[in-house]
Amino acid sequence: GQGFFIDVSNQTLLKYYSSKEDALLKDEYKQSEPTILLPNVYLVYNAGQIGMGKLAVFGQMGVVAGGGTLKWDDGTIGSNAFAASKASVIALAITAGIGAGSTTPTGYSTSLEASSVYYDFGAGLAYSLLDDMISLSVGAKYVIAKREGKVNGTLNFIHNMVGPIWVKISDEYSYDAKGFTPVFGLDAKPMKELTIGVRYEMETKLEFEYTQDERSSSNSLNSTTLATGVASQLPNYDGIKANQNLPQILSLGAEYVVMPELTVGLTGTMYFMSKADMEGLEDQFGTGWEVALGATYKVMEALKVGASVMYTDQAVKKEYLEDDGELLTTSANPILDSIFMGLGATYTVIPNLDLTLALSWVHYLPEDVTVGTMDVNYKKDIYNIALGASYKM
Repeated sequence: GQGFFIDVSNQTLLKYYSSKEDALLKDEYKQSEPTILLPNVYLVYNAGQIGMGKLAVFGQMGVVAGGGTLKWDDGTIGSNAFAASKASVIALAITAGIGAGSTTPTGYSTSLEASSVYYDFGAGLAYSLLDDMISLSVGAKYVIAKREGKVNGTLNFIHNMVGPIWVKISDEYSYDAKGFTPVFGLDAKPMKELTIGVRYEMETKLEFEYTQDERSSSNSLNSTTLATGVASQLPNYDGIKANQNLPQILSLGAEYVVMPELTVGLTGTMYFMSKADMEGLEDQFGTGWEVALGATYKVMEALKVGASVMYTDQAVKKEYLEDDGELLTTSANPILDSIFMGLGATYTVIPNLDLTLALSWVHYLPEDVTVGTMDVNYKKDIYNIALGASYKM
């Protein structure tokens, strides 16, 4: 209808990730850091009849990608593999610094924190013709991507003359990018009960620039030379620039009114991962896709309930998951195919004000891979609590 509409919503994500391996600590790694706030705001003004058709303008603010923070308090397979790979080098440096005896690694512990949030601010307009049988839309999103990683660890040694020695490491970095996404839409109603929609999003060009926030080491010997030498073994990302674009997206959907109380919908979406510029990483992907089926039922005039299921194929190649060069990233947030199931309800509290509550579960299909000499298992589950309010002025 004609007028101004505003929709405000938030998603709370309960994220449970785990992984197992059989070569390092022979233990299970877990993280359960929640994401409390993932807000979105949508604005639409339907101006009504303008010329031959009807005109609407719209705006949007929210999060288009990323899901907040992951905290692996006991580290990940990747962070512990990194610590293990450096232990023998550091042992030699300790022995050289003392000038006599021998040093043996006795253990290590790490922690890893990573965050990824892509904010977007979008606007556009839509125009309908032929009594709303056809409508076209065009818009653009301005994406602000912010990501960071923190790896901290302690390596323990025993020197045959000095005794126990510890060495601490800290490697923290952030990387940001900005880009635009043109978006186009087409909507058709070949019959009163059927609506068909198509959306195409162009590739979002994002050149990330890295900043090294921390790259340091300390030790129980209070040796500046040892601390400097260990710090030099840590990755240095400062000043690096790299493209990690978001892919082109093509989505097709259909909605059919079976009866006045019941509406069903089907959606298919394609993500052209292999075509996006990701500094060669795109070669490790095919074309991602997902298909979703949903329905809403009007229980009474003020109350609607809905349900949906979706399957997502990430199109990641197994050799990427088994690449030891990507282990630090993959073990923190593995890319897995998933099944989504959701339930929700919308209630009209007063005329023009709707409140929505939705609950969903994303089950990522576990994956067994071999990385070097390690047999690795990845698991992920996310539970989503969504609250929203829509108001027509």
